Amino acid sequence: MARLTPSPPVTAPEAAEAIEACFGLSGELARLPGEADDNFLLQVSGGPGGVVPPGVSRATGDGQRYVVKFAHLRADPAVVDVQVRVLRHIESAAPGLPVPRVLPATSGESWTVVPDGPLAGRVVHALSYLDGRLLRSVITGRPLRRTLGATLAELGQALRGFDDPLVHRPLLWDLAQLPRLRPLLAERPLGPLIEEQLGRLTAKVPPRLAAQRAQLVHNDFSPDNTLISADGSGVCGIIDFGDVTVTALVNDVAIAVANLLTGDADPFGPALDFIAGYNAVTPLAAAELSLLPDLILGRVVARIIISEWRAERFPDNRAYVLRNTPRAWEHLHRLLSIPGEQTAARIQEATRA
Repeated sequence: MARLTPSPPVTAPEAAEAIEACFGLSGELARLPGEADDNFLLQVSGGPGGVVPPGVSRATGDGQRYVVKFAHLRADPAVVDVQVRVLRHIESAAPGLPVPRVLPATSGESWTVVPDGPLAGRVVHALSYLDGRLLRSVITGRPLRRTLGATLAELGQALRGFDDPLVHRPLLWDLAQLPRLRPLLAERPLGPLIEEQLGRLTAKVPPRLAAQRAQLVHNDFSPDNTLISADGSGVCGIIDFGDVTVTALVNDVAIAVANLLTGDADPFGPALDFIAGYNAVTPLAAAELSLLPDLILGRVVARIIISEWRAERFPDNRAYVLRNTPRAWEHLHRLLSIPGEQTAARIQEATRA
């Protein structure tokens, strides 16, 4: 809710001054997209500058790239701290997973507050830049889709050992929180179809989810947050841990599957490969598998409701916020045209393959 009021945008000169003060780095800046934070790609130039984190090589400082993130003006620093500690936990628990490495500030801290200047008081942290092609731009085959599923399962295993009170806070994007979308829909009515599906899902899903195993999950394994290697064979980056939360483990699978739905005659086909890959690393229980059809539909419904609601409050960022909404409407109609029992049977078959 604190993010409903946009922050004054951070300009490139302001960002450059703050980055120099906080990280001892300078170079070329390019703005990156984001919903609430101000993000910049920094191409370092001249001098060593800053402190090099483990796993990030920099002999002279020249040529290295970092993502510098200025948190929303009203962001809770403790939330930023948790996100950074999650990344460090993954680095320790599963160093082979391709997640960003944290670049300490000149003070040695994992994040800091801009000390002075026009951005004084803004929370800022920096991460290593991961090179690769966004999954959104890649044509996936069965081996890559299975690899994507296996990678998310490995990430889930790495996240199991992390806990903090803040990762238990309720998030709108958590599928366990579907009932919290009712007030949003009341503010921004979207028609009887969405009303009907949200009502059905909020009645059926939460009680069944409550009985499933829960842990910390990424909660947004999407084509915008997954990077693919140049040869298209593997995952070389998992980014954006801003939605991490403790919830039912199967929700993480449902979110990823919803993001793999296609516009083809069989929108669900490619997602079956992903489920099979995930299940091969972390087997899903029968109760979890049976929930997937409703959870996938729930994610599509949530995307439509939350995105439309946010677009009303961030009109300057409307195009970015709604970039996936037209496709979500298409997926909603396609999924509703397929009997849920048929989808459930295909999921079961995929996990036996």
